[in-house]
Order: sequence, then C-alpha cells, then structure tokens
Amino acid sequence: MLDLLQTGKYGVLTQQQLLGTTSNNISNVSTNGYIRKETLVYTSAVDWGIGSTVTRRLYDQYAQREMFRDQGNVGFYDAYSTGLSTVDKLLSGEDTSISSAMSSLFASMHTAVQNTPSAASRQELLTQFETLVDRYHTLNYNIQNELNDINSKAEDAVVTINDLVESFYNVNQKVRNLSDKSLNSESGLALLDERDRLIGELSNYVDLSVTTEEDGSYTLYLGNGQLLASGDTYAVLDIHADEFDPTRREVSIIFQTPAKQEIKMDHGSWGGKLGGYLSASDEMRQAMRDLGQTALAFADAMNEQNKGGITLENKAGKDLITIPEVKASSNKVEFGMTVVFNDGEGSDIRNCDYEVSFNDDGDLEIYTIDGDGNRTKLDTDAINAALTGGETEIYLEGHGITLQFDHTVQQMRDDTGDKLIFKAQPTLNAGYNIKLNITKPEEFAFSSAVRVHTNGHAGNAVAELVGVYGSDTVANSTEFGIYVDANGYAQFTDNAPNYVVFETSDANPQGEYVIYHADSFDADGNPVNAVRLGAASADCNGQSIFANATWDIPVADGFPSYDVNFTGTVQNGSSFYLELNTDGYNDNSNGNLLAQLQQENLVFSTETVRTTFTEAYADLTSAVGSTVMSATTDLKAAQAKYEQSQNLFSSAAGVNLDEEAANLIRFQQSYSACARIISASQTVFNSLLSSLM
Repeated sequence: MLDLLQTGKYGVLTQQQLLGTTSNNISNVSTNGYIRKETLVYTSAVDWGIGSTVTRRLYDQYAQREMFRDQGNVGFYDAYSTGLSTVDKLLSGEDTSISSAMSSLFASMHTAVQNTPSAASRQELLTQFETLVDRYHTLNYNIQNELNDINSKAEDAVVTINDLVESFYNVNQKVRNLSDKSLNSESGLALLDERDRLIGELSNYVDLSVTTEEDGSYTLYLGNGQLLASGDTYAVLDIHADEFDPTRREVSIIFQTPAKQEIKMDHGSWGGKLGGYLSASDEMRQAMRDLGQTALAFADAMNEQNKGGITLENKAGKDLITIPEVKASSNKVEFGMTVVFNDGEGSDIRNCDYEVSFNDDGDLEIYTIDGDGNRTKLDTDAINAALTGGETEIYLEGHGITLQFDHTVQQMRDDTGDKLIFKAQPTLNAGYNIKLNITKPEEFAFSSAVRVHTNGHAGNAVAELVGVYGSDTVANSTEFGIYVDANGYAQFTDNAPNYVVFETSDANPQGEYVIYHADSFDADGNPVNAVRLGAASADCNGQSIFANATWDIPVADGFPSYDVNFTGTVQNGSSFYLELNTDGYNDNSNGNLLAQLQQENLVFSTETVRTTFTEAYADLTSAVGSTVMSATTDLKAAQAKYEQSQNLFSSAAGVNLDEEAANLIRFQQSYSACARIISASQTVFNSLLSSLM
C-alpha cells in the first residue's frame, strides 16, 4: 500500500513536470531565441515506481552554428548591395549620368565649331559646359552623402555589436558558474537560450565561429580567427575616422583587460553587416576616385587645347575649367604638402591615393594606395639621387602631379620624433572641386593661335597646321613657341619656329626640312633675320615636322606645342611660314581639335593603355553595376542557404504545436491515471482500517 501511494505520488509529480515542460513549449512558440525543451524520465532503481527526470534543450548544435554562419553571409551581402545600389542608380541614371551630359556637350561643340562666329551656338555650348561641371558636382556630392550614410550605419552597427558582446559575456559568465544540476533547471536552460539568442543576433553583424569549452562556456572568434569574447574577457569595438582620411572608418578591438590591448582590423576581417557596410564604403570611395580621374582628364585636355587657340576677342584661349590643387593630410600639423596637377598631363593622373614619407636614411618614399588599401612602392631612386635638400617641390613623372612642400626636403629629413607621413587623395573629390573658368561664350578659342602660309615654289606641296596644343603664361622659349602676354594676347617667343624651307645639297641630296625663327616677313613671305633652329629629315615626308625635328638648341619635349605638315611634292626652296592668327574669326581648326578630344584616349587605365572619356565613365558605371548585380545574386543565394539551415535547425529546436498538443493530452491522461493510483491506495488503506475495527 505504501508502495502504491509512493508510485502514485511520484507518478503525479513526474506527469506534472512533463505537463509543465509541454506548457512552457506551447507558451513560448513565438518567443525569439526559444529552443524546445524535453523532459526525459528514467527507470527507478528503487521501489518508487519511476526514476529521475532531466529537462534538456532539443537542438542540433552543428545545424545551429551553420545557421549562424549563413546569417552572417546574409547580413554582409544585404548591407553591401543596399549600400551600393543607390550609387549604381546615380551613375547610370539619365538625369545624373556624366555620359549623357558629355554626349550633349560634344554634340553642341560640333554644332558651334561649324559656325564659329555664332553667338547662339557658343552660348549653347557654354550652357552644356555648365551642365557637365554641375553634373560632376552633384554626382560627387550625392555619392559623398551615401558614403556618410553608410559610415553612420557602420557606427550604429558597432554600438549594437558592443551591446551584444557585453551581454553575451555576462550571460556566458553566469553559465560557467552554474553547477550541472542548476544548468538543467528552468533558469539555467533559459540562460542557455539567452546566450544562443545573443550569438544569433551578433552573427547578423559579424562573421562568427563558436567553440565550447570544458567549463560549459563559449568562446567567440571572428571569421579570421581573432578572439572576440570568452569566459575570461571580451572585446569592445572602436570605430573612428582614419587619421588621414575623414571619409574612411577604421574599426579596432580593445580587450577589457588591464593592458587594454588594441588590435587594428582591416575591412575584410569582419563579415556580417559591419563588413558589408565597410566594404561598400571602400567601393564608394573608389567610385569617387574614378569619377574625379575622368573629371581631371577632361578638364586638363580641354584647357590645353583651348589655350592653343584664339578667342573671338583676339585673345589667347585660357583654361575652360579650373583645377584646384589638393592639400594632403599629415601626421604632424607643422608640415604641409600640396598636390598640384601638371598642365597637359591629365592622361597620367591615377585613380589612387598617395603616401609620402622620408625613411631613416632620409630617402623619399612614395606609395600608391588602391581602393582595397594595397600599397605599391614607387621607384624613387632617380628622385633621391637628384635631391640636394633645398627643394620644396618634387615632380612625380608619369603621374601628372607635382608635390609641393611648405618646408625644404632637408628640414623634413631633419625632423625628429615620429616618422613624418603625408597622405594625399588627388582624385577623391576632384569631381566636386573643379569649377567652370569661363563666363562668356566668346572665350571659346575655336581659331588656331597660328596660321600657315605656303610660299610660291616649283613644287605643289601645301602646308597645313596640325594643331596648337597649348601656350605658356611666360615667354619660356625652351618649352613653348607661344606665350600669353600681360594683356592676354598670344605672342611668339623669341625663338619660336615660324619658317620652314626644304633644302637639298650635294652632301644631302635627299634634302631636309630646315626650321628657322624669323623676326618678320616681307610682302613676298621671305624671312627677315632668320636664325636656324634645327631640321627634320626628309624621311618624315613632311608630316609633323616639328615633332620629328632635331633641334640645334636644347628644348623640352613637345616644343614648340604646335606642329605642321608639308604635304605634296617639294623641291629645293619649297617653303612656308607661320604667323599669329589675328582676326581669324572664321577659322575653326582649334575648335575641330577640341571636338576631336571626344575620341582621344586621354584617361589613364594602365601604364600602356588610355581610354576615352566615355569609355572611362562606362568602365566606372559597369564596375559598380556588376558589383551590385553580383552582390544581389550572392544575397539571394545566401538567403536561400540561410533559410535551408534555419529550417534544419528549427526541425529539432522549433516548437511544433500539433506535437505539443498531443503530448499535453497524453500527459493529462497519465496525470489522471497516477491520481487514480493515489485514490486506489486511499481506498485500500480505508478498507484495511475497517477490517481491523
């Protein structure tokens, strides 16, 4: 009878626990992070009728951790594609695209060049220039705004991550301190659920891997193996603007130990939403650099060609677009560096950043930094060999820029303390920084600065101007044949080549094109006070005579910045001369050269490859578009994989209401039956007492 009472009693208590577990599952069917519980009942080793019970969580740990990894991938591609999709729309949109504005500009230019005196066509061209420059401004500004937004999202993500990591650490500590018995209690199981919930939320923001320690605590690692949190310590993320680039966010981790060790992490180390935001910001900055590169190449080419012509006011052409210099950042405020863009070298400008410093030996070191942060050291041996210490500027050959310092090289070499470092971003905001320099339609220099006259001779060769490619603001007779005087008018330098005659001799029966500078010409075109400057071999066949000349005096490459062809049959004495193209209103030769820039390869791509303005912008648009498309495709794949792993995990850990309802009925029936055992025990006991009375 006692055994019957005990059996009924413990049966009721056990069924009560089973009912409690089932009821708890049902009530938490919608609870975030809840994992289904199961109470196991073991056979009794004594005569209680039922053994001990243990409540456990039902889940597949491997499926859970795979789900965490998949959730991180979804977070990364979602943040990455969302951040870049707006930039893609800005670059390709009809109302914001550079390509459409540039096509309209060149269409207007072709129209204006066909009727150079027309004020209406010139005004339309000026309007198109205003539209294009404004389009560069707006596009750069809007991308910058998107970059600011993505940086803010990264900062918000770091705040959330820090909260989650600290909460995980606190729960992890409590779990570690629980005994095995307490761990299987209702409160202990709730702690385990809470810990897993925190890991699940955290995996959305960073790429995580989880290991279980012997004491039951978890250790969290980032995808690259860097410790994030353990039973003993945890990291706090610190996000801040880069020392040299306020548009870039750097994220480091600082462990909560007495040493406060800080570890800097690159953008590719994070994964999850944070990694997606940081990677998207890198792509945005590179898009701004590419945009700035096309703006600078376009502005420089237009400026140089316009300076090779004469305006409707008979003045020398000037810059159509102003290209401002760029201030570099320095780790020492007392030292400054400025990047100046070299005239006529726009096709050498790279879409990268620069790091400039002096090493312990006092040698100049220059690195280019690409969009991924990769540093490439430039060969500066020739520069260092030529430095005397007194220089305040350094010409960077092949890069289209000159570095100007506010201290001498020697002063920078003598600087003590931390290594002096400059970082410059020549193209990052160039799209926003360029400004339209002309205000009147008359300032387009469609007429060439010089014109050619073929003298009468026995042959039939005709001289034609190839083009004028620029002028200087000073009378620099070793670099340019044309300069602009104080009143804005074009003038020949004192040794500008302006007379060419084909000469043969017994020593040179093939002949050569002899080049002279003459002070003036008589009515028949004969030179007055002609001085020989050099000669071009007959092998050039009269094409680009100045480019093929061997000069008797030292001159710079490209001298004299204009060239001529002498096409046809030449004989000894065949000649032509050049003069300034004053009042050449109907001449459109320089305007044609301006229009031809649309087809010229003037934007740097590689050391040996240049592309057109349209191709360069198309490459930019295509690169961003393909990146967004790839990220969107990867996001769909990641979402499908996450859904698969989530379903696999939920098949064991999720609450099935049908199953729980069936268990509820079964345990209710069992509870009632166990209660009947107690009732039967009472009846037997009462009968026994009655028989004894």
